[in-house]
Amino acid sequence: MNKLLSTYDLTRAPFSKEIPASEMFDSEPLSQARERVKAALEARSSAVVTGDSGCGKTCLLRGLEENLPQGRYRLHYVHNATVNRRDFYRQLSIGMGLEPRSNFAALFTGVSQYIEETASQHKLRYVLFLDEAQLLPIQVLDQLHLLLNFQKDSKAWLSIILIGLTDLRETLKRNVLSSLAARMPVRVHIPPLDTDQVKAYIRHRMTTAGCRREIFADDGLLLMWKATGGIMRRLDVLADHCLEVACRNKSTLVDATVVEKAIRVCGEALL
Repeated sequence: MNKLLSTYDLTRAPFSKEIPASEMFDSEPLSQARERVKAALEARSSAVVTGDSGCGKTCLLRGLEENLPQGRYRLHYVHNATVNRRDFYRQLSIGMGLEPRSNFAALFTGVSQYIEETASQHKLRYVLFLDEAQLLPIQVLDQLHLLLNFQKDSKAWLSIILIGLTDLRETLKRNVLSSLAARMPVRVHIPPLDTDQVKAYIRHRMTTAGCRREIFADDGLLLMWKATGGIMRRLDVLADHCLEVACRNKSTLVDATVVEKAIRVCGEALL
């Protein structure tokens, strides 16, 4: 790693996921998606965010957290979606610092009362981010519209943001979920990066890692887009391998030849 960093004048690994939110790449689609979700929260509404795995949904959430006014929201993030109804509310209770009760009715009441107290007494709007929502059982999804109902549905004290793969939208079209779907009017989809955005993304990641010269050639970047479909997580994997291949070959430029070799090394990781 030290050799790679010195070869390309880097101060850190350029394609690591451990980067501050302020340095994340902000494409126009990501920026627009973030602003739409932010607008939904400011309007006291809920939303659905979809996109392919690795397209930047989590980046959107991190950027959104940085952009929301402090002192107005209390955010709660849930990523374990493969649970039954009781365990779903049990993990909510634990995450909120509540004593987890033994049955579903008590768990639901405790979570609902906590959100109401947070809003009415502390003037904070509660936002629940449910990641990998396409994996949530129908029995859990079917209960969420009840969690949004406060004082005979007259108070908007909670926003729910469902984040998941594209097929989450199809799931929400089921008749049994019509009440939930009606309460989530904002639908945001994050597309893969196009060719120009891939170039901007790679160069942004290299620049924020300290590099001040062009390392990735245009023909290499075009091939990287074709191999990854513009998915950022795949681009990170491939770009890392490209730098390693180029470094071993004592090359200062990542061109199409280098990218072809890197694809052969990490091909299965790009599927």
